[in-house]
Amino acid sequence: MAQEKQKISFQKVWHIQVSGLNMLDFASDHHSFATYGKDSILRLFNHRGQELWRRNPGFELVALSLSDTLEVMAIDTEKYSMLFGPEGATLWRKRPFPALTGKISASGDSFAFVTTDPAIIGADRSLRVKWAYRNLMKRPPGIAISALAQTTIFPCADDRGEGLTAVNYAGKPYDAFMGLDTIIAVDLSDDGQIALALATNGRLFCLNVVKGFGIWKCAYETSLSGISYATKSAESIVFSESGHLIKLDPTGKKIWEHHFTDRLLKASITSDGTSIFYATERGEIGLLTQSSSQLSNKMTFREIPAKPISANIQGSFRKVWQKELACSAKHNSVMHLWKGEDGVEYCLTWDGVENLFCINDIGEEIWQIRIAGSEVLDISVSVDADLAVVITCRGVAGFDLSGYESFKFLGQFFKAHVFDNAAMLLIDNDGKCRFYQSSDHYSHTLELPEKATEFIRTGNNAIIRTPHSLNRIDETGKILDKLVSDEILSFVSLSQNAEFIICGDETGKISIHDENLREFFSYNLGKKITLGAYHKEEETVFAATDSDDIFVLKRRSGEMTRNSLTGKPVFIAPHESGIIIGTDLDQLGLINTDGQIQARYTSPYKLKSLAPCQRKMCVIVLADDSLSCIAAMNNNVSAKP
Repeated sequence: MAQEKQKISFQKVWHIQVSGLNMLDFASDHHSFATYGKDSILRLFNHRGQELWRRNPGFELVALSLSDTLEVMAIDTEKYSMLFGPEGATLWRKRPFPALTGKISASGDSFAFVTTDPAIIGADRSLRVKWAYRNLMKRPPGIAISALAQTTIFPCADDRGEGLTAVNYAGKPYDAFMGLDTIIAVDLSDDGQIALALATNGRLFCLNVVKGFGIWKCAYETSLSGISYATKSAESIVFSESGHLIKLDPTGKKIWEHHFTDRLLKASITSDGTSIFYATERGEIGLLTQSSSQLSNKMTFREIPAKPISANIQGSFRKVWQKELACSAKHNSVMHLWKGEDGVEYCLTWDGVENLFCINDIGEEIWQIRIAGSEVLDISVSVDADLAVVITCRGVAGFDLSGYESFKFLGQFFKAHVFDNAAMLLIDNDGKCRFYQSSDHYSHTLELPEKATEFIRTGNNAIIRTPHSLNRIDETGKILDKLVSDEILSFVSLSQNAEFIICGDETGKISIHDENLREFFSYNLGKKITLGAYHKEEETVFAATDSDDIFVLKRRSGEMTRNSLTGKPVFIAPHESGIIIGTDLDQLGLINTDGQIQARYTSPYKLKSLAPCQRKMCVIVLADDSLSCIAAMNNNVSAKP
């Protein structure tokens, strides 16, 4: 039996931040790179991200290309071509022809330009024209030149359709590849024989342009925008502006992929295929390196110990306000937070006995409803519909947001979701999900592969969770998207701004998805995921497992730390500094994005729920005795609750 092929993984080695990044280009050899920013500063960096020089070229640049000799060719808005030496000095600025874009060869001896005619011009180091190709019906969007200028390739079009043309060092064309569709990106091997071409429909072509035959072709998503070819390994990468990066083997098969949270400006693979340089529109430039792993074909993280908290940083928990409640220890209390049209945040909570309270964001009671002899199981609120739906063990009740009852009907349900148009989703005790166009309309049962267990609100839509799937549904009852997992989903929640969905499964996989359920990050920690959160600003993923460990995965640095509190983590809430964790031994802990425990507090009463609120640095805590707003501070505040 053939041995199973090892999966690959990538680890982030380093990254830097270049503010206002506008353009950049990577050298093909040792992968230094040049950048040009919105501040009109041209910079050169080495392969470790260390800046070698910077200068203002004196003209606004529109194109950039870097040779392996560390010379930078640029084109300015006046269509002049410029060449900067390895130390940043201007070697020349000339305009023998009006250039729009161009490339310098890796050797630094030759150039290829696209002009306004349109035409393709080949020039020597002094910018003397060596050849010209003018048989163009439209201006090509990209161009590539081999290391020693043996070959130049560019998209073209004629009466046979659109495709790719290659010319030799003297400008003599080889046989063209036509009928490939509109080509939007090209790359070329160092020897000038193998070309990679990306079409608008997501099709990718690998061609021998010198001998005139195709090597392989494949199709991926239509949003792909760029490519890069590894000469020595014959591997390649493709990427989209949205941040999707895919590595392909020498036959064009996908062997690795990664989703960046930021939009990608450019990516480049080294000639041996083991490293990938990337740049995002936010200005992050970094290096990913490859390693072998049997666990995952995603990006890997290097575990490091959490650093101790600095002595001059004090963390604490402080009560902002508290509303006393006569909570019942034998029932789980329920609460739901929402922001009203007046900008005030409200909390609707059941005390576990017989009262339903509406409390504002300074702890004042707005109204109270007595629900005697019945346990509240779930609450859902819509501001636009002016409706709060309350599920009890006897049935369903609806209240307007002033506290007046609007409807009531019997039934055995345990979960509810109300849309902004007042339509409802209810899950009955058999796990069937029923859709109600309104409270006085008959319901119909949605067709789901498994029993429904939970609802998650995403904007105007809802996500229905089953043991193995997430199903996004709109306010008309139509299922828009599905995500199906081979493993049982053990945790599903939203990020603080409801922009991302965090999922965990019983095998230890933690994943982040956008609102359309498309995955852009996943990592397997090897232990069942019980809690998860995502801090977008710091690109940090938090995950708690059934081993009581709390993992902090920093996507920018590729580092991972772990920590633990007193007790098993059972509640999680996002926080400006990171997360707040609540344990089964009633301890609250503030953990920052570096994995450090900045503050702890042990409640004298049983914790029942934890939720983020709109007040900065604060969370809402429901305990046996009260509903509280608690601030988690990481500065010099020392007062305790």
